Amino acid sequence: MKVKAMLSALLLLVLATGYSDANKITSCHSCSGINCQRTGLSLVQKCVDSLDYCVTIYDNSKVLYKGCSLEIPAKLRHRCDSPHDDSCFKCNSDNCNNVGSTRFACVQCDSSKDANCAENATSLKPTVCTAPTAPNSYCYVKASGSGSNIQRGCSTTVTDQQSCLQDANCLLCSSGDIHACNSLNITFDSNTGNRFIRFLR
Repeated sequence: MKVKAMLSALLLLVLATGYSDANKITSCHSCSGINCQRTGLSLVQKCVDSLDYCVTIYDNSKVLYKGCSLEIPAKLRHRCDSPHDDSCFKCNSDNCNNVGSTRFACVQCDSSKDANCAENATSLKPTVCTAPTAPNSYCYVKASGSGSNIQRGCSTTVTDQQSCLQDANCLLCSSGDIHACNSLNITFDSNTGNRFIRFLR
């Protein structure tokens, strides 16, 4: 009898825990329109329904909306209705929707930590960047002044993109045009004013 009571209590505990998890309200990163391009604005919203989930909607790489799926503006809703439309990212854990479009993935590495980053970046798997606050999302390749260290990654803010454009040792490219475009090999040439000679393998 005592064992039966203990088993019943354990079953109730498991059911209560499962019920609690199933009814957990998800919170999502939130923005709409031009506010998605504001770096100083970081809002989170709690979804009103326990079955709701987070979404991010894109126009190419530009973020149009982040938030709970039930709050999607009517004019954007069709983008999330099709399972084959990659302009809508869906996820169901807290604040999981601060990611960029799957169309825009970059190799992200540092040759001081991974030797492949310098000369064999095509062997590295590109990963999706965080959601951009700039109108466009770019990949970059950057060398140290001596060319001894190579860094590759995502450039998703206007500040980062302008900084790269002003740096003779930095290259921006669009992975929307060439997948993992920043896996290209770079030769450092001191005879060209510390500018890269750029070429694709």
